[in-house]
Amino acid sequence: MGDDGGAETVRCGGAPRRTAPLRTAPVLTTLVLALSLPAVVLLGGCGSAATSVGSGADASGGVAGTSAATEAPLAEPGAGPSPARTPKTPRPTPTGSTVPGATASGGTGKGVTSGATTVVFVDVGQGEATVIRSGSWTGLIDGGPAGSEPAVEAALAKLGVRRLSAVVVSHMHADHTGGLTHIVSEWRPRTAYVAGTPTSALAAALHGAGTAVVQVRRGVGLRFGAARAEVLSPAGLSGDANGDSVVLRLEAVGKSFLFTGDCTGPNEAAVGSICARGPPIDVLKVAHHGSRYSTSNTFLADTRPRVAVISVGPNPYGHPTPVTVGRLLAGGSRVYTTWKNGSLTFKVSQAGALSISFSRSPQPVKKATAARGG
Repeated sequence: MGDDGGAETVRCGGAPRRTAPLRTAPVLTTLVLALSLPAVVLLGGCGSAATSVGSGADASGGVAGTSAATEAPLAEPGAGPSPARTPKTPRPTPTGSTVPGATASGGTGKGVTSGATTVVFVDVGQGEATVIRSGSWTGLIDGGPAGSEPAVEAALAKLGVRRLSAVVVSHMHADHTGGLTHIVSEWRPRTAYVAGTPTSALAAALHGAGTAVVQVRRGVGLRFGAARAEVLSPAGLSGDANGDSVVLRLEAVGKSFLFTGDCTGPNEAAVGSICARGPPIDVLKVAHHGSRYSTSNTFLADTRPRVAVISVGPNPYGHPTPVTVGRLLAGGSRVYTTWKNGSLTFKVSQAGALSISFSRSPQPVKKATAARGG
């Protein structure tokens, strides 16, 4: 397709298999409502300053941090999306540009989505996989390298997910797609958002799962449950897999997340220019595992991220590079890596408060060093 910001849909295989909807018991609903107010107080409420964890002041603009030992489970009533007793997962609704084949979120009229949103950066080693849960909608951005499937599936199970609403494939490199073939086959996403041609193995898995494959370009808007996402890149395909990564900006109750894949070069500059016209990014997923070839000073000046997450593991490339970590720290970002901190879970409450929990250390990176980022 061209560079006009449009989208096209290809239906792979037959209709997706349906799972019987589950009904939330009235008692559970009452319990969720009863516990929601205390949870907001714990997270600091809308717009209030949050207490930092570890040494140093909190410069993240109302971000509360807790270790895994003190953070409540992800399915805690009032603090995040409801557990597995939800109606069938809806498909996302485009906002702005029309994406053929996508239907309204919650199209059955059941299971009104909650305003709370959870984003989990899964520790998959040297690769990337991110789970987004908003109401009864669940999406996955990338699937990590081969062998990371258990970590991704554990994150989905912890959130009570029974089926994926969608997958977003940032680009077709193995450290982002190696685990997707199995996950697609098992979790049968209704929609896959891509820019370019899936690998043969992934295409076969998508076909077998009955997943609708949607080509997206800059300007396409999507509804992810109660959250909204906009595709910021690519405008067209250049043939450079990293540069052509799908870049998404997610807005959830006033908090913004920027997912960059391995974007670099002119497309990264274009994304920065778009973000410069809006408020600072609350959480940046750092491109290309902290490589020196992404996350330029100009990009950081445009996006002004309060928190930066680097998905990285043992590798021969020196990721994250000291120069990139140094740029982030110099720009005032609080920096975490999945290598040092484990899986990171960000929760945006219905009141707009943002909290963080960790599967390992809660301490942010404080020095511009490579390997474990300090």
